[in-house]
Amino acid sequence: MSKSRFIELMAKSMGKCASAEELAELDMFLEQFPDYKKTYQVTDALKGNDAQPAETKPEEINGNLEEIWNRIKSSNEDAEDNTKVRFMFRWQWVAAAVLVLAVTGGLLYRRGIQQDNSIAEIVIHEIHVPYGKTQKLKLPDGTQVMLNAGSTFSYPEAFEKGTRDVSLTGEGFFEVTKNAKKPFLVHTAKLVVKVLGTVFNVKAYNNDKTVETTLLKGKVQVELKNNPEKKIILLPNEKLIVINNRDPKSVKPKENKIEYQVTALPDVKPDEVKETAWVDNRILFTNEVFEDVAAQIERKYNVQVVFEDQALRTEQISGLLDKESLQEALGIIEMTTPFKFRVDGQTVYLSKKEK
Repeated sequence: MSKSRFIELMAKSMGKCASAEELAELDMFLEQFPDYKKTYQVTDALKGNDAQPAETKPEEINGNLEEIWNRIKSSNEDAEDNTKVRFMFRWQWVAAAVLVLAVTGGLLYRRGIQQDNSIAEIVIHEIHVPYGKTQKLKLPDGTQVMLNAGSTFSYPEAFEKGTRDVSLTGEGFFEVTKNAKKPFLVHTAKLVVKVLGTVFNVKAYNNDKTVETTLLKGKVQVELKNNPEKKIILLPNEKLIVINNRDPKSVKPKENKIEYQVTALPDVKPDEVKETAWVDNRILFTNEVFEDVAAQIERKYNVQVVFEDQALRTEQISGLLDKESLQEALGIIEMTTPFKFRVDGQTVYLSKKEK
């Protein structure tokens, strides 16, 4: 048996984690070499009481080593062979190594348990908002969040780190409580929005053609996930539009080069900003393609829209939908757009109106 194997077996025996086979191996080794039996004194000194302290200070380690050395010297005072004394002297360092290994292992084990408990104590809330609904939240720091239909949002029970991190799939309107020491970060699949205290809207549905960040008050920094070195700063009444290609085959090579753009919002009253109209349960659209408006209708009314005539998808429409029912809303759009519709349960079928 090598010295390293002997130390390993002693450490496992002391830590009560040795298997029956390992204990038998250690016993057999000690029986074959009687001179090594004196090292049982070392093992006894290392074990001490069964109830080990939760933590061992350096001075306690030194005291244990001194006690081990005294026992070794005492057991060898009457030894006839000086070679055995030198042998036991070498094993004083072996004992020291075993003790350090054991104490270090115990501390690491305890710290591991503490870390696991710490992780277990982090409670993450995840909110799923169904179609046809919106939901208001107040976060632990006082930040107000409004979630649009079809959104998923997650946040911790408490913001204990140096940042306030939340995750969003869908659309959310944020009024962030100011805290210069703890930036507020909204993580989406395509980008991260970093703020200190401001009012903004993030639209990040997986199936939409674009991901949008609209700033109303304050200042935000946006970092693209695929280009983290690029920092985009938005000022009030600016909107960042990031391409979110659903089908790469449908995008022309020239179009694919445009990764993002920053645009200014129209100079309108606050309640006429179409990007945040949904907060008041409205849909405001100006010269938008029917396909994009249909996606908003699906979320607002909890329906599925099916285009039986694909040419209708690119029709440009304008209007405002407020408190109208689904039938009334479709009737309003029908007045300016040549199409007809039929509703079957939760499915709306759109087709071209015959002349």
